[in-house]
Amino acid sequence: MKRVKTFLPVILSALLVSLSRIPLHIGFLVFFAFVPLLWFFEREYHRPWQLLIAGMLFSGVFVAVVLNWISEVTPGGVIGIFVIFGFYYWLVFYAIQRIWYSFSRLKYAGFVLLFVAFEYSLNFTEMRFPWFNISYGLADYNILLQALDIIGTVGLSLLVLVVNVLVWRSRKQLRTSIVSLVVILGLWLGYGFWCYSAIHLEKHDAGIYVMQPSIPQDVKWDETFFPKMLKTYDKLTSQAAAENARLIIYPEAAMPIYLLREPGQIVYLERLMRDYKLDVFTGFPDCIPAPPGYHYPYYYYNAAALFSPGQKSADPYYKCILVPVGERMLWLDKFPFLWKLEFGQANWEFGKELKWYKSGDYKFSPSICYEIAFADIHHRMAIPRDPKTGQLKKTDYLVNITNDAWFGTSYGPWLHGVMARYRAIENRIQIYRSAQTGISMILDPLGRTLAKTELFEVTNITAPLYTTTRIPLLRYIYRYPRGLSLLAVILFVVACFKRRGKQERRS
Repeated sequence: MKRVKTFLPVILSALLVSLSRIPLHIGFLVFFAFVPLLWFFEREYHRPWQLLIAGMLFSGVFVAVVLNWISEVTPGGVIGIFVIFGFYYWLVFYAIQRIWYSFSRLKYAGFVLLFVAFEYSLNFTEMRFPWFNISYGLADYNILLQALDIIGTVGLSLLVLVVNVLVWRSRKQLRTSIVSLVVILGLWLGYGFWCYSAIHLEKHDAGIYVMQPSIPQDVKWDETFFPKMLKTYDKLTSQAAAENARLIIYPEAAMPIYLLREPGQIVYLERLMRDYKLDVFTGFPDCIPAPPGYHYPYYYYNAAALFSPGQKSADPYYKCILVPVGERMLWLDKFPFLWKLEFGQANWEFGKELKWYKSGDYKFSPSICYEIAFADIHHRMAIPRDPKTGQLKKTDYLVNITNDAWFGTSYGPWLHGVMARYRAIENRIQIYRSAQTGISMILDPLGRTLAKTELFEVTNITAPLYTTTRIPLLRYIYRYPRGLSLLAVILFVVACFKRRGKQERRS
């Protein structure tokens, strides 16, 4: 029983963090979700095997509550995520404890910095999976999200962790903690209200429409269903054209054919654009010949491109960040034998560059599906640096296309869609998001929802384009989490060589 009680604080913390993330709209839980975990470290020193159990428990609860919908696509993938992140949390907990008992004055700083470093590290390598970001618990509090344009998602997580530490410390330092909380939350809320009143948005009638055709996943790749699919596209496109649309955005892989490589396949789009006199941005698979000796005769890509009336060719954007295992097996370049593993993955190739397109008078840059989770790539899309002058210049808007049909009626599509709001605020840019079966949405530069669909609704949505010339501070400093991560690593390394504290030695 004593061993069970030892881990109850870990389970409680994981549960509170998880409940803040799902659409129960109780995100405020995240402000004290880590208090039980602080108690776990404060109460006693734990052996490495105990920390391993704690890491597995934290990961298990989070995956079971927040990421269970992934099992609808890959049950094995959910198990893999649980195990991998269980070990990740073990490392974080081990590092926290080393600092906690080696530098008593820096134990809270170590706690905060190590969680921040952990979150930031999830944006890199082929295993990148940034779904564990604490700040996503604030999704319902748009006023608090306005600080994203200064400190980004990592910075918001840092603030949340600091609030947790202050709540914990109020046990012994009530007055100091309350004053600190009032100052932090006051400045945080004050900046949010200031943004609402001070950021000027210019309104444009750009005629941009987002299509949600809601084609069921189980028939999407069925060739016999393709004509019926085209009828749905035709109907929705004609409705948009009747309302003077100048661009319509189809979802990821809306055209499940090799549009650019098979003669005759692009005829449908050509006829549609000719009849309705509008541009179409759509997703589709693409391929180019691979060199001799490659595993496949072609390089295959998850692609998208803008098509315009009278256009002779299209310049495709190839998805740069692929879902680990789901879209490409890990480390194929380093370990060729992994090509033999088959879990139903597509094994797409990584795209190498971002793209910008112009429809009418406005310029946009696209991302595909999973890429919406990555802040860094969107900073470069939204506010690219001119290669000649080195100056930053705003793109007019961003487009995100996705196919969340895999996840049915779960809250997976909601969790995925939330990330678009963060990217819009971080870059002060409007985002048009087309999801095959939902949730499609249009978000303005303040993160406000201008239009939104329901799951499996067959419809178009539109909204005026809002732009601002404001270049967020974050665009200049978005790599600052590297410094925080380095500091966390330094603290841990020094702690490993420092003589252990009295409480640790007694244990």
